[in-house]
Amino acid sequence: MDIDDIFKRPPLPKSGAGTKRKLDAPVLDPESYKSARLDTPNGSASSAGADAKGKGRAVTIQDGSDDDDEGDDRGEFAPGQDADYFAEEDEDGRFFGGGLSNVQKQVLNIMETSGNEEQLPGEDLTPQSVRKALLALEKAVNKNRDLRTKYPTDPEKFVDSEFNLLEALRSLFLLSTNPAMTYPILLENSTPNTLADLLSHENLDVPVAVVEVLEELLDPEDLEDDGEEDEDEAAIEAKRAAMKSLLDGLVEAGVVELVVAQLQRLNEEDEGERNGVFHTLSLIENLITLTPQLASPFLSPKSSFLSFLVKRLGEDKKPVEYDQNRFYAAEMLALVLSLPPEVVEGENEARQRVGTEGWVDALLKVLSVYRKKDPASSDEVEFMENCFDALCSALSSPTPAPSAPDAPAVHPVKTAFLDGEGVELLVLMLKAKNLSRTRAIKALDHALQGREGAPLCERFVEALGLKTLFAVFMGRSEGGKKKKSVATTHEDTEHMLSLLSSLFTSLPSDTPLRMRLLAKFVESDYEKVDRLCELREELERRIERGVDPAIATEMDEDELYLEKLDNGLFALQLADYVAAWVCMEDDGVRRLSPPPEPRSHPRSSRTHADPTQARDHLKMLLSRRDKSLRDIVAVLDEYRDNIGVDDDLPEDAPPSEGEERRAILDQLARYLESVA
Repeated sequence: MDIDDIFKRPPLPKSGAGTKRKLDAPVLDPESYKSARLDTPNGSASSAGADAKGKGRAVTIQDGSDDDDEGDDRGEFAPGQDADYFAEEDEDGRFFGGGLSNVQKQVLNIMETSGNEEQLPGEDLTPQSVRKALLALEKAVNKNRDLRTKYPTDPEKFVDSEFNLLEALRSLFLLSTNPAMTYPILLENSTPNTLADLLSHENLDVPVAVVEVLEELLDPEDLEDDGEEDEDEAAIEAKRAAMKSLLDGLVEAGVVELVVAQLQRLNEEDEGERNGVFHTLSLIENLITLTPQLASPFLSPKSSFLSFLVKRLGEDKKPVEYDQNRFYAAEMLALVLSLPPEVVEGENEARQRVGTEGWVDALLKVLSVYRKKDPASSDEVEFMENCFDALCSALSSPTPAPSAPDAPAVHPVKTAFLDGEGVELLVLMLKAKNLSRTRAIKALDHALQGREGAPLCERFVEALGLKTLFAVFMGRSEGGKKKKSVATTHEDTEHMLSLLSSLFTSLPSDTPLRMRLLAKFVESDYEKVDRLCELREELERRIERGVDPAIATEMDEDELYLEKLDNGLFALQLADYVAAWVCMEDDGVRRLSPPPEPRSHPRSSRTHADPTQARDHLKMLLSRRDKSLRDIVAVLDEYRDNIGVDDDLPEDAPPSEGEERRAILDQLARYLESVA
């Protein structure tokens, strides 16, 4: 076979099954337009052809002068009616024209002569122009109402009036550029009442337009200092006062309730109404940001807002990367459930409704998708985190008072979480090497806290969660290999230590479940105790770096304590709390030694260390760092002294969780003092 002959062969013809060949556009030679002239009196090709046919001779073409025939003929030959096509740009004639027709050149000349000063939107606003716009809005509203009343079954009679109404609404966008001047005029003309009435308009385009206007008028970002030199604090305060007055007027007009009803009317199959849902959620976020107390009507059991959010985030519309309303619903749910209960009335009741209304199962169903896969985009990562945050806020709500004096206290969210196998789901997430692992630790931390978290602590150990938790605690996967991306942040470490402290607090004494927890700290030559001391040393260095000694001398005791909390003191307190429990109960493993959990790693066959030496091992590690058990005692005493208790409880009332925690810390500290 001749290889050279193969490469010299012409290419094979294209198959007819492929893309159909298109007619190539002719390539025009600009030089021919410049130098070619027809040998006819009028220079027309068609007339030349006619003369040639009639006279029986061929048509001849000769070169003509560039200065000839500068009239209308050249306009016909110029491509695109280019006004400057025949004006040469250089001696060689390489460039032809400017690419603009005569009309386009005239437009550019008008724009150039109109002035170079740019006027920003809203700079020409005056009180007279604002009142004129509001009067036009009232006229458009009245005309549309009259026509709809007169011709209720003939839309052609009032469709033009609704176009005018929409235009009048859109003209209000500019009012947000000067709130201090325009918003008082809105209140003078009772515009909030007009806008509230339009939220119930039959044509959904009108309520959507009203929502967009209100979203723009109540944008909290307008109150932020944008760094302009000519805008002082007084101007910003005037904006804030004007926006607050407008917000009060809208609330009085009933806009809050109507906005929630608006969500139920919109059908997201239509693109315009789908955008309306997004703008409605944005408006609600603006209302809550400006005045958190306004969240109470949205959280009321009579409101359908929370149920709408939960239902919407559960609707998985493909492709998930572009479902903005679903992502926004998760963000709003996380926002309204994280508001401070002392500011927002009904906040705790709203969190408890997550358990009573069956919304825990809805959240777990959404989160179960991320057990085996990671989010596909940054927006979906934020969506997953918002779902976890909403679940954590609901789990951290206080337990409601029992209905009867003798009835046990029941936490509805934690009960629903336990019944819905939420613990098992999060343990499976811990075993996976996905992004949801650290979020699952955070959710488990909130679920296992408190007295009502005791059943969940037992379920966690029964579900073999200790094995996976300590794998993350040691910074490796279950197979024993190091995994650098696991639990690298301070927040992750704090949640793991808090989770361990809840297990030590809630698991019953002298039970196999508690012994399995204690056995984890003495197995494999006390590697968990070694890791605990490493964390303790890292946290101490973090606090030393974060608290400036020069500034600390000027602080009082409470300010210094808060400063240390911001720099990791709480995590250090949790680490010492766990270490104290290990020291106090290490001899319990000898009295009741259950079989260890199944292990797939070769180290599972190693003999467990003598449990009675765990305390001595901890003392040895501390001495290497010039520390002792008395340093742990000092941290525990400070922790105990700063736990608040409710002094208003009656004397015969059972001890609160804070009092129980203080008692446990005191006993642990006194024990460590006795063996130090």
